[in-house]
Amino acid sequence: MNLASDPPIERKMMRMAHRVRWQHPAIRARTIDQTRLVLEQPGLSNAEHAAFHFLVLGDSGTGRHRRHSPPRHIAERLLPHKSRAAFLLHTGDVVYLVGAAAQYRNNFIRPYREWLTGGEQWESLSPQKLLFNQPFLPVLGNHDYYDLAPIMSALAGLTLPLRRHLQWFHDVDTGWRGSDQGGCFAHAFMDVLSDVPSSQLGDYLDRHYAAEWDGHRCLQYRPNIHSRIPNRYYRFRHAGVDVFALDSNTLIAPVSSRDDRAQLRQQLKSLDEEQTRCLKALSLKARDEQQRDGLMDDLETLQEERLDLQRRLQHHSAVDAEQLRWLRDGLIASHVDPTARGRILTLHHPPYVTERTKWSQADTLAIRQRLRTVLDDVNTALGHQSRSLRTVDLVLSGHAHCLEVLRTHDTGHGDSFSNWVVCGGSGYSLRDQRGQGPHLSEASGQGDERVIASSDLYVGRSWADCNGGKAYSALRIDISEGSPLRIRLIPLISNREDDGWNEVTMNPIELPQPDQCRPTVASAD
Repeated sequence: MNLASDPPIERKMMRMAHRVRWQHPAIRARTIDQTRLVLEQPGLSNAEHAAFHFLVLGDSGTGRHRRHSPPRHIAERLLPHKSRAAFLLHTGDVVYLVGAAAQYRNNFIRPYREWLTGGEQWESLSPQKLLFNQPFLPVLGNHDYYDLAPIMSALAGLTLPLRRHLQWFHDVDTGWRGSDQGGCFAHAFMDVLSDVPSSQLGDYLDRHYAAEWDGHRCLQYRPNIHSRIPNRYYRFRHAGVDVFALDSNTLIAPVSSRDDRAQLRQQLKSLDEEQTRCLKALSLKARDEQQRDGLMDDLETLQEERLDLQRRLQHHSAVDAEQLRWLRDGLIASHVDPTARGRILTLHHPPYVTERTKWSQADTLAIRQRLRTVLDDVNTALGHQSRSLRTVDLVLSGHAHCLEVLRTHDTGHGDSFSNWVVCGGSGYSLRDQRGQGPHLSEASGQGDERVIASSDLYVGRSWADCNGGKAYSALRIDISEGSPLRIRLIPLISNREDDGWNEVTMNPIELPQPDQCRPTVASAD
């Protein structure tokens, strides 16, 4: 039994296209690019090679804890860095468990109220058409698309008063409705043009899509006035750095169909049995917060594994080729633009990660393969002969509930010698690193295993430096002045122990430059 339902990829693309009136005649007539965003940032320098910093968090949206709130504490940890931050990137899963509108107030608006216009009166704010006082730029996570399965929706509605009293059975993170297939996220963050009457659409576009970029009109992000993103995937530029925000939920169709289907069905049956055991245990331990949190995390993990297996069992699943072409063409254009000095990708599903539940999932491998194909095509178009010439400077993701810094070695593709950061430990739950260790291996063309990536930092459930507590995390990322791009990570970690919260100070991490990216690699196991 699925606790949640994940819409088919085709439906996600169709529903989101309808919401933004994708390629409407009035949009085409004005040569509007619906994937570009120009940030209005009063008081900040946007000079081509200026230094700046930005903030990152992800997998944050829970209101589950009665006596303490990890998302709120992480938000407070970010506040000293907020005033001069160029923007904040959220790597997805803004609201758990199913991205429902009813959960936005406690799970998002309340913890991040300092970023919201009128946030001091957060109780009265509607999750529709939120206004931000600084650029707050998310990507869609899988939970932002989820709906409750029909039987669960009925059960959730009947038990909602009791669950609110006892904080039991998905706690207050469920409500009794889902995300409307991403609709709640769209109304909170995106420019939902389908809500604009057709008779007023032209005036609306002329008012809000007046910014220009390379001869195209595009949406202007105006804090406190009109702080929306134009589409489910989009790009913007600050101080010569191009940021590409992806919707990875439509890129996770399995790459290979050669799986043993009987074995997959047996695995699915085993997951069902484990899920039933967790639900029974949850009903017996409803008042023990620590045990309940662990069981809830196990249930969410089982749910994601079930959906992963179900996608692999499907005969056909759409590939979002349009988004992949957009990324390829955008990266090529960025590289040939003399005013662009660097490129950052942000998406929900990590192409590389060593978290125990995500490192080998089909979703992870599909994203890795599709991103590799794009980067290979970009390098071919640019005539790059050396893979040490980075196609992108940094890839940020979430989904795995940890903070992790990785680097790829020579993978044989355009993702070689690149920097990968997973920021998905900002509030919901934390998970351990896989038992196989920090080095990821892959079969080479000769059939042997070779190490393709290594993890340099992993902060998760059993992080050694937090003395048995829970280490929730976010990031400040500093971009130095000049070119080539120099990137410094400042982990912002808060450790929750029985006696309260402790802030953990870590030394900044300087990411290696391209000419420093050929390390000695441990041999594969």
